[in-house]
Amino acid sequence: MADPTANSTSTDAGEAEALKSISDAMRDAVQNATEDAAKVKEKLAGMDVGRSLSRFAYTSSYMVSYGIVYGTVFIARAIPQDNPIVEGFIDGGRAALDALNEAKETPVTAPTT
Repeated sequence: MADPTANSTSTDAGEAEALKSISDAMRDAVQNATEDAAKVKEKLAGMDVGRSLSRFAYTSSYMVSYGIVYGTVFIARAIPQDNPIVEGFIDGGRAALDALNEAKETPVTAPTT
């Protein structure tokens, strides 16, 4: 019959080796993460943050306005043109543009106190 203490010793040695391997892997991962973080920090220090924010604002605004205009034109093209609803939208749009043009031509006066 096999000696139970011999089997236990080899199992303990195997577990110890596995734990050492895991410990070494964790140490290497922490060291690599620290080095990578330092590299990223160096790259960010060299970048112009203002330019990045400006580019982000431009791209976001472009995407939002494109989506709104494209969606509106798509819906407008899907509606048949010869009906009272579309004619009302067209007349209302023209009236709004006329009112805007009149407002631009009228000089703004400051209120008297």
